[in-house]
Amino acid sequence: MKLKFIFGLLILLGLSYQVQAQHDKDDDLYYWKILSKVQKKTTFTDDGEIITTPVFSKVIENLEGKDIILKGYVIPADLTGGVMSLSAFPYSSCFFCGGAGPESVVEIKAATPIIYRLDKFIVLQGKLKLNRTDPLRLMYILEDATYYVEK
Repeated sequence: MKLKFIFGLLILLGLSYQVQAQHDKDDDLYYWKILSKVQKKTTFTDDGEIITTPVFSKVIENLEGKDIILKGYVIPADLTGGVMSLSAFPYSSCFFCGGAGPESVVEIKAATPIIYRLDKFIVLQGKLKLNRTDPLRLMYILEDATYYVEK
């Protein structure tokens, strides 16, 4: 009797895992989870400065140049120049203001101006560009970003 119960429980757990794996693709944080899997490498410049560069996984590299959808919060960087980023977390806990890492923000290069409200959830789509070399920019850039409209 115990063996049947344990066997049935294992089958139920296996089925629930399959359902969860199928749901992950539609998860609001699907691409954020992938982008968070970046490694960082610390090196020294000729001047003795310490710089940290990203080391992207194959999964992330395969996303480069592809349209992705990101859900998050707009964080303004330079209001006069229209420079902004999208954060997986609200303003109070984003990379710039809280304890999140640099992999949780994406630089936005908008196709048209993005109208937003601070701490209001927004959904954008655009082409993912990986920044491997410029330490003055974010490691992820969302080019030609527009509002995502569900089809």
